[in-house]
Amino acid sequence: MGLYERLLRLQEPRIPVHQFVACAAEVSRGNMSSVQARNAMNLSAAEGTEANALIARVMSAALSRVEVHDVLMLAELRIPPFDTVAAVKTRLGV
Repeated sequence: MGLYERLLRLQEPRIPVHQFVACAAEVSRGNMSSVQARNAMNLSAAEGTEANALIARVMSAALSRVEVHDVLMLAELRIPPFDTVAAVKTRLGV
């Protein structure tokens, strides 16, 4: 499985975008640990690494949380140009 595949509903169990964004926001604010977020979303170690890379982009101000949310919401519904995992990862810079 992969984080983005689950967010785009390509693999089960899927991860609702709102849940992912909320957990990522709380991790970036320091109110939730990465382990707590991983457990809340049932992420594998590899998926956790992908999530941490995206969180790091937000924390470095390379992306805003709003950008991540918007792109992932479009991706969840597979609305072009964010209808593939590759396109989403490219847009998010991960």
